Amino acid sequence: MASDRANFEIQAMKDGRWIQQSLVGDQNAAVSAAKKLLTDKKCEGARVIRNWARGDGTFDEKEIFSQTQVVRDDGPVYIVKIEEAPPKCEAPTDYYGSQSRAVTNRLFRNYMDKAFVTPTELMHNYKELKRLQDKDALLPSAVDRVAFLQTKEGEGDSKARREEIFKSFDEMSAKARRADGLKLPKLDGAFKDMYDHVSNLAAEPTEADYLAMVVLSRDLVDVRSWIGKLDRLCQLAATEGDAHALTLLDGVIADVLGSAVVQEILGFQPSLAAAICAMLDLAEGKFSTEHSDAGESAVMLNQLFKQQKLPESRTILIDRAHRQLRSPNPLYRNDPGKEREAFVQVVGRMLGPDGPLFGPDTAEALTTRYTRMVDEGGAKGRTIAIANCFNVMPDMAYGIMYLSDLAASPLGPEHASDIMGHFQRVLSCISILRLCQRGLTPKEKMIRTTAAHRAVARAPFPPPMKVKVCSHIDAILERYLIEEQIIEKLDHQDSSLHDRAIRLVQFCAAGVLPEGKAMTRARERILGLLRQPHFDAHFVDGISDPLKAQKALRDFHMLLVRAGFGG
Repeated sequence: MASDRANFEIQAMKDGRWIQQSLVGDQNAAVSAAKKLLTDKKCEGARVIRNWARGDGTFDEKEIFSQTQVVRDDGPVYIVKIEEAPPKCEAPTDYYGSQSRAVTNRLFRNYMDKAFVTPTELMHNYKELKRLQDKDALLPSAVDRVAFLQTKEGEGDSKARREEIFKSFDEMSAKARRADGLKLPKLDGAFKDMYDHVSNLAAEPTEADYLAMVVLSRDLVDVRSWIGKLDRLCQLAATEGDAHALTLLDGVIADVLGSAVVQEILGFQPSLAAAICAMLDLAEGKFSTEHSDAGESAVMLNQLFKQQKLPESRTILIDRAHRQLRSPNPLYRNDPGKEREAFVQVVGRMLGPDGPLFGPDTAEALTTRYTRMVDEGGAKGRTIAIANCFNVMPDMAYGIMYLSDLAASPLGPEHASDIMGHFQRVLSCISILRLCQRGLTPKEKMIRTTAAHRAVARAPFPPPMKVKVCSHIDAILERYLIEEQIIEKLDHQDSSLHDRAIRLVQFCAAGVLPEGKAMTRARERILGLLRQPHFDAHFVDGISDPLKAQKALRDFHMLLVRAGFGG
């Protein structure tokens, strides 16, 4: 089919991307050429695009042929050797869970990056599962590694555990094979519509999720690029209004984010430190997509994170950021002299109002990174790293939060004496000005100091030490209230009783003080106002409308409850 207004572009897929091969004027010739490309087993896919010239000089593009295939002749592939024991899966259904898929993503990373297949596709598409099973000794190696890690602490026999995993795998394989023979709907519209359809086909309610993942896997399996899969999934998630359907899509997006696609999403980053910060920005929906190599997919993904629709995917990104932080790769490769500066950059990004953003995991990851910046190894190196991490925090209040979270991490028990030793500096501090960095408002100082108090209270410190430190921080806050006359400024005598009472109660309800002497001092001032004769009448003085006056009193009493004055 030849035309002066049309030409046919033949494209081949390489490394998940479509690359133009040639341009011809006949459709049949173009399709034949594309099919010829597919006879090469190393060709990932081929397609033909018709370019039609309109009268106004613009072109209309239409795909008239497309086919992808698995590249089989790709040489030996090996598992990624993980070091931490994954949680045990006791039943075959456990293997479909988020933690199991995350481990699968890491173990088979090399294979999945070549095949462009996610853990969900592996587990729900029989052909993909069979290809994995037939690939060298990949599956036995992975099973051996997991069985070894799960029994190395004396919890069972490695051989028996290996047999349990293989038994579960056989059951999963049989289930996927049965599903392969089912006539299921295509995913042509909304995910929820498809889910409702397969729910009617399911023998029992619990099978609906599985069948929905089978349909989704069939839809994704021919998309041989991570960006392509991400784009498809984000489009489905962006228009999905059903919470359960969105949860299922979130799990597969999390699978994709376990791949190298994250580098394409982030685009060029000047350093590993910058990349780690960018990952956290993306997880919070604050990522600037302007320089991303993922185009519209990055925009959609960032928006979904901003709308807090992808909790599992967020967890995967945060875990990835932590693993990159723990890795031996330099934070600033081009200039070793900037390594500490890059570390400070990461510390700043990984701190929130309550300390390390993700608690003990973040505290441990920061400490592990610093061990790579000192010459000493082992326990001595970690001791030095703990001291330096404490010192690099923006102020002592953040240092307290870091130490408290570190105590709850896997490093805590071994380095308990190191951690508690740094609290001598805290106990020698008598002023909030030494506890908090300069430039903070009085409210910000109290909030940060109170956050440090909460961190100590929840940490696994010995009770006597916990009481001692918390009491000391409370005393610092009480002293600050007195020296800065915080209560007096809120209870200014020139203001109406209504305004004074509201300000004081809001102050107590705002979380700027912990339970203790400082809070008691503030509450005593409020109680003094409440005990005045005819308080209610004076409180609504000036409000002429009886209904508005009643509402003002109700709102005030609700505020009192929030501030801890009882129900």
